Amino acid sequence: MTPQQLVEALYAAFSRGDIPFILAHISPDCRWTAPGAGIPNAGHYTGPAGVAEFFQRLAASESITQFEVKEYFTNGSSVIAIGKEACTSIATGKNAVTDWAMLFRVENGQVTEWQSFYDTSAYMLAHA
Repeated sequence: MTPQQLVEALYAAFSRGDIPFILAHISPDCRWTAPGAGIPNAGHYTGPAGVAEFFQRLAASESITQFEVKEYFTNGSSVIAIGKEACTSIATGKNAVTDWAMLFRVENGQVTEWQSFYDTSAYMLAHA
């Protein structure tokens, strides 16, 4: 499976709620970075246990109402996906919408690095 095919499979797993599939493709030393101090799932996570914590925080804090991948850019083992997301904060009931980019670095069929880029201010307002 190419790096892009793996990333596509990870997004398909996310859309069906198959977090165990995602965790099975996270390297033990994967660096997982979600920006946005004040956003419940923001932070730096390491390895499958850290990524599991990220998804637990995400599920506890947001109801995702739209998640769409628009295109992929691949350079060797690096894949950037571009998309759009909308969510509702579970705590406040407020909505947020953003375009996003996500960087994946893949080695030997496992994600070794993930970083997200999006409108953190929109999400901080939704969670405030």
